[in-house]
Amino acid sequence: MATTERTIQVTLPLIDARYLRRLSANMGWKIATIPTRKAATPKVKMTEEEFRAKVNASSEKAKAGHYITMLPDETGEQFIKRLCM
Repeated sequence: MATTERTIQVTLPLIDARYLRRLSANMGWKIATIPTRKAATPKVKMTEEEFRAKVNASSEKAKAGHYITMLPDETGEQFIKRLCM
């Protein structure tokens, strides 16, 4: 009788998988844990049109002179505090 190997995927609770791993050593099985695949969630929080609109609005404000710059002797922390007031 010829032996053939087959791959079978079984989903088990973690505690049962530990038991099966110990059992597999006695049975001569090969057990491998495969990480579960998570559904890809888009990282995009806004559409490209919304992004372009925000960039254009920001550019227009800068051209009109409406922007805030860091003062020469100001630290980053001081600048952020001034922005948040």
